[in-house]
Amino acid sequence: MKTPFDPTRKSGAWHSLSCAIGFSLIAVGCTAAPAEPAPNTPVQPVAPDTIEPVVVQPVEPTAEGWLTLLESSASETLTLTARVRMTTIASLLEEETQRFGPLKYAAADDQNPSMRFAVQFTRMKIEDLIEDIDQSYIYDGRWLLDMDAIDKTATQRELVPEGEQANLELGDGPFLLPLNLRKDRVLQKFDVELIDAAEGDPKSDAGTFHLRLTPKPAAGTDAQRIDLWFDRETLLPLRAATLEADDDQTIVDLFQLEANAEISDDTFETSLPTEPGWELQVVPLD
Repeated sequence: MKTPFDPTRKSGAWHSLSCAIGFSLIAVGCTAAPAEPAPNTPVQPVAPDTIEPVVVQPVEPTAEGWLTLLESSASETLTLTARVRMTTIASLLEEETQRFGPLKYAAADDQNPSMRFAVQFTRMKIEDLIEDIDQSYIYDGRWLLDMDAIDKTATQRELVPEGEQANLELGDGPFLLPLNLRKDRVLQKFDVELIDAAEGDPKSDAGTFHLRLTPKPAAGTDAQRIDLWFDRETLLPLRAATLEADDDQTIVDLFQLEANAEISDDTFETSLPTEPGWELQVVPLD
């Protein structure tokens, strides 16, 4: 059985090693300087294949680092089109509903000082039943139009006072749309953490990163948490999931994303239908 090592006990071997090291240091200090090379002695070059390359591993951004990159990237995304799958899960009923359709988004510009978006759901799946629908949500920077062309109902809601400019905050609106994120505003309302990759994450050739946002007490939202997934290369959103206080869930998946495609201004028209037979409602801002 070996005796445990005691750094305070100088055994013979340890003492000899200490002396040897001390002697080596003294000997190095006393070694005579090497003779100077003879004049005109050629310098031997080092062969390139004898130099080992230094591999620098990329530094993984922190949660706040990703927010900085997202905010910077948003300034370069003037428009975005995508296919949407919105899944809602009612916890009490244990019922899952999915809606599918195109999304169009335009960032603020000189002519339109607020972001705008339009989504039209054309199919709905409840359990195993699939049916055609025609439900639209259109936001023009002030008004949100909620319209069902089959039921012929339309509601125009004022979200921003006339003459003012404001973008929807994260969590506002009919569904979560993680575009045009501002780092300072996000950190003001949420605690943000970077979550490890897991099975079931959205797929991307470049990989994804996952941010979890937990509302602070003064955030003014009923959500327990918000989870966001982005493409690591394009920094475009791939999924946004909200867990509500009552455990209901809303999951928005984006597919076939295309940035900076041309979009007509008519896409974001929020006027109420003028044809007869519609049930119309206008809800001004309180």
